[in-house]
This record gives sequence, structure tokens and C-alpha cells, in this order.
Amino acid sequence: MKPQTEPVDENRVSQMKLIFHEIQTIYDAGTPIFTKDNIRKVGEELQHFQKGERNNGGKIILKGINGVDYEVFVEARSHEPQRENEHLGGSKWMISYRSIRSLTTYADARFFDLQSAYLPMRIVAPVRLLGDDPEYKKPPAPPAEDFSTYQAIETQWRISQHYERLREILATIEIPFTLTKVIALALGPLILGLQVCKRHVLQHALVSAVHSTLVHRGILSVSSKQYVQDPAYSQRDRGILHSAGLTVLDDPQALLELDESSVLVCINPDMPVKDIVADICRPGIIIWSRGGCGSLLSSRVKAMIEKEYFEIGFPHHECFGELVILIRKST
Repeated sequence: MKPQTEPVDENRVSQMKLIFHEIQTIYDAGTPIFTKDNIRKVGEELQHFQKGERNNGGKIILKGINGVDYEVFVEARSHEPQRENEHLGGSKWMISYRSIRSLTTYADARFFDLQSAYLPMRIVAPVRLLGDDPEYKKPPAPPAEDFSTYQAIETQWRISQHYERLREILATIEIPFTLTKVIALALGPLILGLQVCKRHVLQHALVSAVHSTLVHRGILSVSSKQYVQDPAYSQRDRGILHSAGLTVLDDPQALLELDESSVLVCINPDMPVKDIVADICRPGIIIWSRGGCGSLLSSRVKAMIEKEYFEIGFPHHECFGELVILIRKST
């Protein structure tokens, strides 16, 4: 006998479709999903949770893409036992950013929340789960060896053909404007399953490599900053990153720092970085994954890339995937 499923509420489905159509119409009219002002305001609300002022959750006001303020209740994490494959140590609260695709599609009407339907940002208490990669199940590594392991992985990469090819590309591209900083978003925690993760180490090492190459060319100053942001960073991660010369910013400060004089690095993020960038600024150089969520780019992101950037190929590497380098056109 097949299990019974709840009947679909046709009125609810109709209401969802109307909301999706309204949001798409607002988006097509050129209204930004994200603004730095709204990002800053959500970040200020997030600080109250991060400081322990609202450990049990609480009501906050968030602005929808339709310009309306909504009062929503931020749920605290349930007190269920820790899961076997759970990643621990990151921020207890974080901002969840939603792409235009997420705002206009929903798989199951039963769980559709009308109160937050128009909200491109929400504050959530995340549960981060590791995948089934055998790398996550190795015996714990002693924290005292974290940075030496990081350095060994980075050093091995820096003597590889891939690194040399990348340096050649970065050394020859024409950059007709001033750059002041490198900002990396959502590169992932360095420690996964109590082991240093090679893939994430190399993605952070890329930030240092881009910075050092551009400093050598005189495009960035020696004192220019290298910022990284990911709510999944633990204190152990932060210690390694500090030793590596990378400055960790709390969500959403990296987005607020991002501007036309920035180099942006972003690899397979779990947030809609491309939609955010298309709304808030035009970084001088972008290194990010080709395609979008599910290999689909929004119309706004496509227009930005095609009209405002030159595209340069990034040499393939298993730890980086399919990346692309974008250089902003001079105006």
C-alpha cells in the first residue's frame, strides 16, 4: 500500500505563483535584490545574535525586495543531539542570502513561508553537515601541526606547473585601473572532520598567490589587505588563516568592503555571490566558478559579465574546478 501524501493546497500554490510573478516583475524592472544599505542593516541585526543577546531567537524587521518591512521570528537551533557528520565550530548564527532564482521557485508548497517570501536575506542558525568524502573520516590531526600542514600543501602547489601557468596569466593581463585589496568569499573551512582539507587550503593559497603576484607587478601595494569571509570558519581555522597572513572578516563585512578597487575570489560558494555582486559593485578583477547555481546565471549577471568584463581562462585544477578570470573593462 502506497503511503498517503497530503493534498496540495491549490489556493496556496496560486498565491505562490502570484508572488513569484510579482518578484520577477520587480527584478526585471531593474530593482536590486541586494543593496549595501540593506546588507549592513541585516548585519547589525546579526550582531545582536552573535553577541548572545538573542540565544533563544527573536523578532526582527527585514526589508523585502518589494520595499515592504516584514517582522519575522528568527528560530534558534533545536537542542537535538549532535549528528555524526556535523561540522562544528563555525558561527552559531549567519545570514542566508537568496538568489533571484531562489526567490521565484519553490519545490514544495507545504513548506512555503509567505511571511519571508519577499526576503532576499534572513538570519538563521545553521546545521552544517559533512559529505561522505573519506577525507573527512581520517584520524584527527593535532592542531599544533595545522599551519605546517597548510604551508606544506601550499609549497607543493607553488612548485607545480599549474601555479606557474597561473602566474604567467596574472603577469601578462592588462589591468588599466587601481586595485587596493583582495577579498575572498565562501572558500570553506580549512579543518573538516578534524583534518586539514587540501582543497580548501589551496583555495585560500590562491588568494595569497593572486595578492603576491599583483604586488610584484606594482598593481597592489605591499600593505594591501587580503580579506576572507566564511561563517563556517572555526577558531582553529582563524588561527591558521592569521598565520597565513589572511584577515578574517565577519559576515557581512566582506560584502561591505567589496568595491571597484577589489579583487574578488570565490569558488563554488554556498551563497549567491554573483547575484549580490551584480547588484552592489563591479570589482576590478573577479576569479570565480564558471556558470551559476545549477549552471544557470541570472539575466542581470549575464549582462554584467558580457557588457562590462573581459573573460580569461583559468588553468584547470581538481581543487579549483572550472574557474574563470574576469577583468573589468575600462570606462
